[in-house]
Amino acid sequence: MLTIAKAGTENLEEMCLLLQELFGMEQDFTGAADLDKQRAGLRLILEHPEHGQLLLLKRGDKVAGMVNLVFTFSTFEGGPVITLEDFIIAAEERGQGSGRFFMDGIVAYAKEHRFLRITLLADAENARALHFYEAAGYGYSNMRCLRLAVK
Repeated sequence: MLTIAKAGTENLEEMCLLLQELFGMEQDFTGAADLDKQRAGLRLILEHPEHGQLLLLKRGDKVAGMVNLVFTFSTFEGGPVITLEDFIIAAEERGQGSGRFFMDGIVAYAKEHRFLRITLLADAENARALHFYEAAGYGYSNMRCLRLAVK
């Protein structure tokens, strides 16, 4: 049975494994994933729920997926919006409707909490992910993602 639950510190290692899987699929992230950075980032999200929420997809007691919902405000929308990051379904769960179940739950969460829009970034080379997001109702934007590492 699939359920959606808020993540806690007890889920850090399972989420790190999922992030390693995700980062291994994305072209922008090369080299070995830094588990210490992942744990630190996840802890920050857990410690600051006003900025975002980590949700888990669970099959029974097992973590089958995760997502990071980042909260911000849109001047265009005139209210709160979500940037969806780190959406990952464990390899053994893919192709069974688990991702769709999770995405439907994310949209329900957004509606319940009165968010006005969900925006996400997806790897341009990941055709399977792009098809999934399109089938879930996401449309393409004319905006381009630009990134500057500030170190």
